[in-house]
Amino acid sequence: MKTMFRTLLVLGIISEIAVVTLSATSSSLSGWWLLAPVSVIAVAFLLLFAGMVMDRRKKGSWSLSLSDTAERFGVPRLALALLVSEISSLWSLTKIFTRPSSTAGVDAHPGYKNLRTVVTVIVGLVIVEITVIHLAVPSQFWRILLLVLSIYALLLLIGFYTSIKVNPHLLTPRGLEIRRGHRFVCEIPWENLARAQKVGPGQGGDIIINEDGEVRLPVLSEVNVRLELEPPVLAQDLHKGRVDVTAVEIYCDDRNSFLDSVAEAW
Repeated sequence: MKTMFRTLLVLGIISEIAVVTLSATSSSLSGWWLLAPVSVIAVAFLLLFAGMVMDRRKKGSWSLSLSDTAERFGVPRLALALLVSEISSLWSLTKIFTRPSSTAGVDAHPGYKNLRTVVTVIVGLVIVEITVIHLAVPSQFWRILLLVLSIYALLLLIGFYTSIKVNPHLLTPRGLEIRRGHRFVCEIPWENLARAQKVGPGQGGDIIINEDGEVRLPVLSEVNVRLELEPPVLAQDLHKGRVDVTAVEIYCDDRNSFLDSVAEAW
């Protein structure tokens, strides 16, 4: 499977380079020929997708299955994780107008509201960009291509925002369920929670999982709650698989309400 995937992928890439070179040197060659080698690349990725789905069904989650897929197809695990992240973001668009479902005995605490302003501003900028490109670019092919890329990037952003919105942190009778979109989930039984406290915003917007098992899940570089665990618990991260967690810093829209709920239920 690894050999077949790589052969198709290399063949498609070489064909694409050849078509691009011919297009640059020959004015009579239509830009639509650039799409011809894409069919070969598409077949390679269809094989990869089929393998990913099969492994996911066996393991039960993307976080646990991607290592097997990466080994079978010779693809970096991080690349597969980023691909799943994009697909999950696009799938989240189906829930854009959906509120998180409420279950008896489960208290939801979202952490997405500081994203709304940023998303709104970017949507406005993309609309302006699309208008400028339509007026400034003479080639119909490049206008359509840039339009598709702009809309795709916008959909990814809105999908990411929606994934954060519809996956709030949960307080259940058994403990806490800490979530960060489709990437990270950690179930913390009450007996494993050693401390819950306020924390400053810190720096950096990337999810961090260090060697000591400390996890940082910022939203727009912000965290405001720290949970310390004793003993550690297992969490699932799309990029790293299964990890031991000793502490986790998260962002909640209403930090005081979250901490009060934890203190009451703990």
